[in-house]
Amino acid sequence: MKRVELLAPAGHKDALIGAINAGADAIYLAGKRFGARAYANNFSDEELIETIDYAHIRGVRVFVAINTLVFDDEVNDLIEYADFLVKHKVDALIIQDLGMIDLFVKRYPDTEIHVSTQFNTHNLHQVKMLKSLGVKRIVLARETSIQTIKAIKKEVDIELEVFIHGALCVSYSGNCLMSSMIGGRSGNRGECAQPCRLPYQLYKDQQKIQDASYLLSTKDLMTIEHIDELIEIGIDSFKIEGRMRKREYVIETVKAYRHAIDHYLDRKSYDATKDIDRLTRVFNRSFTKGFVLDEVPRLINNSEFQSHMGVPLGKVIGYQRNRVKILLEEPIRIGDGYRILSNEPYGDIVSRILKNNELVKEAHPNEVIELDVKEIIPVGSLVVKTTDVTIENDDLSYLSENFKCVFIEGKVVAKVGYPLFIEITDGIYHVLKSSEDIIEKALQNPTYIEEINLRFQKLGNTPFEFKALNIDADDNLFIPVKMINQLKRDVIDALIELRTLKDQEKRIVDVGFEPLKLEVSLQTFKVKVKTKEQYEAALACGVDEILIEDTLKIADMGTHDKISQRRIQSDQKKTIEGSSYVHDIGSILLNSNNFDLYGDQFLNVTNIYSAYTLFRLGFKGITLAYEVSKDRVFKFIELFEHTFDVTPPVDLIVYGRADLMLTKYCPIAKTFKTNPHCHLCEKNQYALEDRLNQKYPLLHDGSCHLRILHSKPIHLFQYIEELRRSKIEGLRLDFTIEDAKQTRDIIKFYQSYAKDKINPVKDYTYGRFIK
Repeated sequence: MKRVELLAPAGHKDALIGAINAGADAIYLAGKRFGARAYANNFSDEELIETIDYAHIRGVRVFVAINTLVFDDEVNDLIEYADFLVKHKVDALIIQDLGMIDLFVKRYPDTEIHVSTQFNTHNLHQVKMLKSLGVKRIVLARETSIQTIKAIKKEVDIELEVFIHGALCVSYSGNCLMSSMIGGRSGNRGECAQPCRLPYQLYKDQQKIQDASYLLSTKDLMTIEHIDELIEIGIDSFKIEGRMRKREYVIETVKAYRHAIDHYLDRKSYDATKDIDRLTRVFNRSFTKGFVLDEVPRLINNSEFQSHMGVPLGKVIGYQRNRVKILLEEPIRIGDGYRILSNEPYGDIVSRILKNNELVKEAHPNEVIELDVKEIIPVGSLVVKTTDVTIENDDLSYLSENFKCVFIEGKVVAKVGYPLFIEITDGIYHVLKSSEDIIEKALQNPTYIEEINLRFQKLGNTPFEFKALNIDADDNLFIPVKMINQLKRDVIDALIELRTLKDQEKRIVDVGFEPLKLEVSLQTFKVKVKTKEQYEAALACGVDEILIEDTLKIADMGTHDKISQRRIQSDQKKTIEGSSYVHDIGSILLNSNNFDLYGDQFLNVTNIYSAYTLFRLGFKGITLAYEVSKDRVFKFIELFEHTFDVTPPVDLIVYGRADLMLTKYCPIAKTFKTNPHCHLCEKNQYALEDRLNQKYPLLHDGSCHLRILHSKPIHLFQYIEELRRSKIEGLRLDFTIEDAKQTRDIIKFYQSYAKDKINPVKDYTYGRFIK
């Protein structure tokens, strides 16, 4: 059976070393720029060079994440950075941006291009289209089920990478704007502030039905008990999440999944109990098997905790004078971390333990201890252990840069009158070296085979270790220690040279762009509607082009009307019926009747190269992403014309409540304990309210996915004159929860180019249009 790759995260050097020594086959990491974890330590350019060599010496591949959306003014820097990585033999680049995927596949023909999970690849047709672009591997969306993965592997010869452990995003990746829109920190740019980990209240119409809790906070993914199922469907790479995590998390997670994988491949039984216990101790928000293994959506949430839960340590049975008394149910040691769960949680590192008024270094279950605290602690509070010093100490051995993890075989030939020869192999490369000097016959102190063996076995500050060393030597010969040491250095240096691919050059190719034929119409207002009342209001206002959400069925659509297709296309037998706005490139293969296709905002077009790729694939128009700022919007068409010598048909959304999230999980179902397709969201208007009393409406998408809308609509009326003078073809108004009157008033306001004195929208935002 093909060996599945175990892919580990590294946000810093200790995590990198620990992951390699614990058994990772490959590492993914990022530099200081263009990575989706901007707040990890990450690696400088010099550190990246060292890291790639360090990993390659140890037989581990390195993938660098460049998995953010890219703006036009950043493209040259990004290409320069990617060139640098390719020149230094990076094994793969992980990319989110469609334009950069298309460009890099052509520019770097000897370097693997992997499509990031941020691209939200979740169905067969997307995979087929990405393969046609030339990508080597796709990191599937975390929501992709095992049945879908199996179907993809059956039909498409492409590498698939799947997350098996770690934190989950509650939103489909690449479809989350919540942090960006409400906090100015874009998840698509690696800056996510994790508003999903904050408390929310649930409202039904105007009635609160759920007090504040962590309604959007997911449990952590853990699939270790199902590793056999995942191997058997042919997944190529098992990915561990965690570039922001501590070294102990990385080491323990790699060790655990290495155990599970190896036991399966060796056909040995595997009991995950001990590994799960250690995984729980290093980090957990409680665990879920995830959507990949068909978890019930409402069970993926942990509404009580949003951070590390630790393991139960005991209960507070007394407090007096900054000292808390705890009845233990778990061992405790100096150096352990703990948290006391009360209305105001208190946490610390254990610096001293009192038992029966005596200082001790550790204590055990059913014993009563006292700890020093700086706050008043309520009696009855539960205590959890959040850091286990025993695990930290166990893992120290995995942090050695000289950890022996590459096994080699060798043969030494020592004959009088000849040079000293050594041949070694790591199973891939073979190196043969000889000494400059000739071996002489011993006059008095001969060099014995045991000494030759001992000196060659000492490989010092390297990761190499002989698993077999055969020595063929004459009797009564003399070999200077200097000769042995020099030959040993020469042969190891030569092997390192081969393992770091120093003699292999990876090509960098200048890419040309084939000409495009595009049609641009006169500027017009376009209106997107969700309800029949909104559609009728748009007709009454004389709107020429209406985008109709595919959940709304209109019998007699207008000549220029178009369908707005839902974002998650899980029905792979569906065909597109009518000109449509779509959110993924797989829709091309659903368009058997060759209707006109237009790119919608969650194709995440933030640069001219993404737009170019879509036009090259046959799209008739594109919509700029919400995160493109005013200055970049106005430069976009001019730059496109200058680069590709044609004017692009471009839409910009000037009004509407942005979709902040699209999620397979449902806080409504969580609250009412219902299963999928309960249809509660269709019967009433639900909303989430945050700690700032902002309400975020909840809508369904027609496929039991939940849309979380912005609490305020984007409303760019103050810039309408500038936009009017631009070459933007479509100024779009997107309606979701507005009634007929609101829809009509807003359309008329824009049709007057905001010259009506009364602005019908009182509470609004400019989104990311204004930084």
